[in-house]
Amino acid sequence: MLIIHGRIVADELPGPFPSCRPGRQFTDRQLSRRFRPGRDLDAWPQPVEAGIRLHRRIDAYTDRHPDVLAALGLMSPVRRRFAGIIVDVAFDHFLVRHWSRYEARALPNFVAGVYRRLGDEAALMPETARLRFERMREYDWLVSYGELEVVARALDAIASRLSRRTALYGAGEEVVARYDALETCFLRFYPQLLRWVEEQG
Repeated sequence: MLIIHGRIVADELPGPFPSCRPGRQFTDRQLSRRFRPGRDLDAWPQPVEAGIRLHRRIDAYTDRHPDVLAALGLMSPVRRRFAGIIVDVAFDHFLVRHWSRYEARALPNFVAGVYRRLGDEAALMPETARLRFERMREYDWLVSYGELEVVARALDAIASRLSRRTALYGAGEEVVARYDALETCFLRFYPQLLRWVEEQG
């Protein structure tokens, strides 16, 4: 849920953008190992440390939420082991599609700010992550997540980074086949996530 995390963290933690969610778009394996729970975060700048901790709390809340669990259960048996990846990407798609329900700022304006803040930290990213970010910014991946064909390509791109070919390839068809049910899960879950984050202070 790259866009979901980015939207929440940008609001909750003004200033330098805490750019790395463990194991996701802006990290490589070496960096993600440093973000694992239990690792010492004291060496990181305070805004980055705060961002990592907030990401972890969001992940923990999300992983046990009934509507997220329901969405995971919608996946076919052959792709059940990749359900978390598929639902993450699908929920970003639904946030883009329903952006105006939750946010007064226009999506392109918000995304431009995210790109700008990440660009300020590009020198701190591992090379593979920096190159991925530069492609993301060039092709405006975040805004384009509103298109189903982009969702399918994103899932295939994730599959291509795995060590061997898996059933994750072609997983865009899971989103298409279960679109309405996934959308319902998202529309129930996301407002509750926003309220929960507000309650955390």
